[in-house]
Amino acid sequence: MKHTEMPYKQQYTFTNETGDADITVYHVLPGVEAAFVSVHMDQFDFQETEKSFRDRYVGFHYCREGRIEQEADGEFFYLMPGDCSVVIRDRPVKKFSFPMKHYHGISIGIDTEAASGWFADFFGNNTLTPLEVAAHVCGGNHSAILRSAGSLKRIITDCYSVAEENRIVYLRIKIPELLFVLNSTDASHLSENTVPRSQVDLVRRVREYITENINEKITVGDLTVKFGVSDTYLQNAFRLVYGMPVISFMRAQKMQCAAQVLIHTSRSVDDIAEEFGYINESKFSAVFKKIMGDSPSIYRKEHSKIRIL
Repeated sequence: MKHTEMPYKQQYTFTNETGDADITVYHVLPGVEAAFVSVHMDQFDFQETEKSFRDRYVGFHYCREGRIEQEADGEFFYLMPGDCSVVIRDRPVKKFSFPMKHYHGISIGIDTEAASGWFADFFGNNTLTPLEVAAHVCGGNHSAILRSAGSLKRIITDCYSVAEENRIVYLRIKIPELLFVLNSTDASHLSENTVPRSQVDLVRRVREYITENINEKITVGDLTVKFGVSDTYLQNAFRLVYGMPVISFMRAQKMQCAAQVLIHTSRSVDDIAEEFGYINESKFSAVFKKIMGDSPSIYRKEHSKIRIL
């Protein structure tokens, strides 16, 4: 992990064999941090970026792109674009995983004791504290998910669009607004939508097998026989974890692997396309752009780890 520290801001870069992640952490106020997270790898530990929050704190995580996995009491839940999770914790943050190796979002961590005075001054007689807001949303649980939280999208989008030199001041305005909007949310219908560990473990074993045999033609029938489960069970498990059926996941996984070849080698796009079963470069490029968001050439330019001459 690389670490760069500047006034009011710290930047972290994580790398492993699956890719990289960049995290910019803004120290908005005493006890309040906002992390802008860009991930193209399978997992890393948030613990370093939230190391000051060792007692009771509140975390808000908004998924802008991709997918993020969070663990709560031995079960798992997943955020998709537009989802927001609210978490109340009294222990160190654990590792976060990224099933699609692609994630962009904002994580806000609030030390409820250190930040209480500032929020009390901001809201005046209205005792709107981060812990009260989180407790309202979670409804007696330690976590909750707001699916397709449209009311929060504008707040998050504004945080990305503001000029860098104004971001700290802007966050000091937007985080109280976030709390105010969340406090007005009808939490009676919310649920954690957790996935049992048994299903997560199955999906991970299937994913590992698919990845190890990425250039082989594998059918869903092959997988159900190998892992001893029904088609319905396997498909449901993949939708819960990855938000897509098995076939779509295999296509996405193939593009993820192709992306790693793109950014770590100077091989031609045509050559890479052929390796991953596409005899037509234009068809490969179309599928790649649909899944990865950019054409192969643009993706290589933006993420390349080597110098392409």
